[in-house]
Amino acid sequence: MTVLLRIILVLCSLSTSAIMLRKIRQSKLQIEYILYWLFFAVVIVIFSIFPDLAVWGSNALGIYSPPNFIFLIILFLLIVKIFLSSIEISNLEYRIKELAQKLAIDEAQRKNNNKESGNEPLTHNNDKK
Repeated sequence: MTVLLRIILVLCSLSTSAIMLRKIRQSKLQIEYILYWLFFAVVIVIFSIFPDLAVWGSNALGIYSPPNFIFLIILFLLIVKIFLSSIEISNLEYRIKELAQKLAIDEAQRKNNNKESGNEPLTHNNDKK
């Protein structure tokens, strides 16, 4: 692995770590999400500091060059992250659907209760046009 690639990998991982730490301070991301990206940065630093690991991994898997092995590892980690994010998005969409249905049922029940008791819900003057 060339020295230039090693320097680029270290700089990218350090900048990723700095961005994540800044997001924690700004409270824009939750800690469980940042842990993944910090782990990702540590993996890149390990491969940068110990390039023999990349050489060994590429030889073990029959990959032509160590940089291709590193890109394969990065691609794999990103695909795992996308998969986990898709699962979470699916769960959130299901929960939003359930909440919307519960709100609609509650609103319908309130309207029925108001009609039965003779109390009409308050309306604005603009609604009577």
